[in-house]
Amino acid sequence: MAREALLGAFDQGWADPDKLSYQSSTARILRDESVATIASHLKIAPYQLEFIADSALGNFHAITGLLKPSTLLIYSAIDRSEVMAIAHDRKSVQLAVASNAEINCDSLEADLPHDSLLALQVANGETGVIQQCNRIIEIFPTSKIACDFSSAGLRVPLPDRWDSAFFDAKSWQGPEGVGIIAIAADDQWRNPLPHIGPQRTTSSVSLPLLMATAVAMDSWVGDEATESQRLRDLSTFLRSEIRAGIPDCDIAGDLDNSLPHINSFSFLYINGEELLRHLDRAGFAVDSGSACSAQNLTPSHVLAAMGLLTHGNVRITLHHGAQHDDVVALVAALKSAVSEIRST
Repeated sequence: MAREALLGAFDQGWADPDKLSYQSSTARILRDESVATIASHLKIAPYQLEFIADSALGNFHAITGLLKPSTLLIYSAIDRSEVMAIAHDRKSVQLAVASNAEINCDSLEADLPHDSLLALQVANGETGVIQQCNRIIEIFPTSKIACDFSSAGLRVPLPDRWDSAFFDAKSWQGPEGVGIIAIAADDQWRNPLPHIGPQRTTSSVSLPLLMATAVAMDSWVGDEATESQRLRDLSTFLRSEIRAGIPDCDIAGDLDNSLPHINSFSFLYINGEELLRHLDRAGFAVDSGSACSAQNLTPSHVLAAMGLLTHGNVRITLHHGAQHDDVVALVAALKSAVSEIRST
């Protein structure tokens, strides 16, 4: 559905699209057009999509919907914590990663059970590193494949073979609270939540949020054609300036094999929480993948698996519209903050 048409239809999206009234019929058309827009950008059929209101449950739906009690779950040491939670109480195998975050399958036993499932993180949200998905999937010819696109979004296409995939609308700067589950075949996936009735899932996403997701996707795709290389150039400049200007710094991943907009730096002799506060006072909002807050006292398992510093970490995400002058100012703020903290 065209962006202008969607924007003009928000005031008609209040009705329940599953009812029989005229307003509901209009809402149903808007829902179907929004789903068609999303499916078109993902390059799959609309009937293969399900929508959930809690994106934190996205990997749970994508993975456990394919699992049987006997299934061996295979995942990597840099997967999201919710994937590790799924693996915790069941038969599972964790794959190690190299220092560049590439998944290492060499330690696998030669004969995997026929009933196995690979949870494949397409791109890592802390480092931006993209996996060679088709090459990895070839190693698991009989396994089901559950892909995590929550960080990759639309920047990486679906692999040649997949059974389920999870997308988060935030990855294309869409609204909070919209998770998208792609299901390749109905007979391979079953709703893991208690349910009654023929529906595959009980979609809990509000229609206005669904429409906003389609609008954001349209807008993001239109901008990405020119923004992708520009953001990669800005990331190249950022990494070069940090590498040259701040000693004792680990930079996670090779930008040539990473998302163009995510950069992860870890500084020796630096407290992560203190560094974030310095940057916040300078007007820069960045994240951290390591122990930088009272809510998370565990060092980043991603950086630890890569053999990198797990303290003094900042993750810098460059969104569409970020300017060169912004990055120059950020580099100056980082240099100042690191120098000040190390001198105290």
